[in-house]
Amino acid sequence: MSLIQKVKHTLIWKKSDSYCADRLGIPLDKYKELKHTVLNYGSKVSEWKENIDEGKAEIKGISLTEPRSPEEIVKILKIDTRHWKLSSYWNKEHKDHWLISAMVTRVETKTEDILSKVISEFNPVYKPVKDVFLNTEMLIPSIGVLSIQDLHFGKEGNNHVDKEFKNAVSTLLMKAYRSHHIQKVIYVFGGDLLNMDTFYGATTKGTPVDNDLRAQDAYQTAFDCLFWSINYIKQFCEELHVVYLPGNHDRLSSYHMAHALSKVFQADEKIVFDAHYSERKVVTWGANFFGFEHGDVSSKNTPLVYATEFAAEWGSTLYRTCYTGHWHKRKTMEYVTEDETHGFALKHLPSLSRSDYWHYHNKFTGSKRQAVLEMHDYEKGKIGEFIYTA
Repeated sequence: MSLIQKVKHTLIWKKSDSYCADRLGIPLDKYKELKHTVLNYGSKVSEWKENIDEGKAEIKGISLTEPRSPEEIVKILKIDTRHWKLSSYWNKEHKDHWLISAMVTRVETKTEDILSKVISEFNPVYKPVKDVFLNTEMLIPSIGVLSIQDLHFGKEGNNHVDKEFKNAVSTLLMKAYRSHHIQKVIYVFGGDLLNMDTFYGATTKGTPVDNDLRAQDAYQTAFDCLFWSINYIKQFCEELHVVYLPGNHDRLSSYHMAHALSKVFQADEKIVFDAHYSERKVVTWGANFFGFEHGDVSSKNTPLVYATEFAAEWGSTLYRTCYTGHWHKRKTMEYVTEDETHGFALKHLPSLSRSDYWHYHNKFTGSKRQAVLEMHDYEKGKIGEFIYTA
């Protein structure tokens, strides 16, 4: 009997290493080395033949010790019992090792459509609105347009934008509530809501930007703020129309957020949620035409584009305004035909975001950090404006 076989034989004694080494007449270190070899390198799979059509396979292997049970066969041949079942096996001693062969059959697995199950069981719950504040002393209903773009969550030096955002929304809604019966609010979000669109801190096009937060942390903070704002604004109007706009920094990430938020609030019949991806959108209310885009493309033909793409809405209204962001400053351009009721106004809205090094380097500084809420009458057009300055 070889020394390795003698060491294998000592495993059934269940004695200490010192005892076994003394019985074999070898040093303790040598015994431990041979025992380690037997226990850890005493078996290996030498051949695998699989019949895919029949769902069967034959496995062959070598072991330094004699297998004495099906469980040992499974362990030696490394059979994955999640996918294979041991059907039969045999083993034969050959010199100082054992030859092992086993037949296995594939276990039938039940397929489950997890995605459809999740969708069917999806029942989002959001914080319900407890109080509704409607100024019934004002008899004539009006509509509020609140477009807050360019928040740039995650941007360097912009850590407190979440607080400024909440202050702006609550302040503007309270001001409007005291002087108007707000029948409807058009709430526009997106347009560089996030400063980055990738885990590597770059915009959609791959432009590196300076960030203080990781992409996932910026997304979570922005999501929480948007979730809060929709619940808050809902308290001050009879109907809330939420409109998503993509920006040049976060075209994909902001769409994911809009889609997720729309699912959260889908059970509320008083919330209209426009989460589909489109770079130009229009909402009409009475004589009012409200166009929305981010503003990162040329504005030379903007009136013609809206008159062409939204001809029915254009033709049925008198007061037409397009709200944009992107430039982080306030600016209005009016295109007048015969009189103001048939013209078109293009408004660049300000931003609550702080400047980073890029803005400093390019001398884009000095603009007031603001948010604007406009009020419009169903027949008379714009009748008021509220401004929050950070």
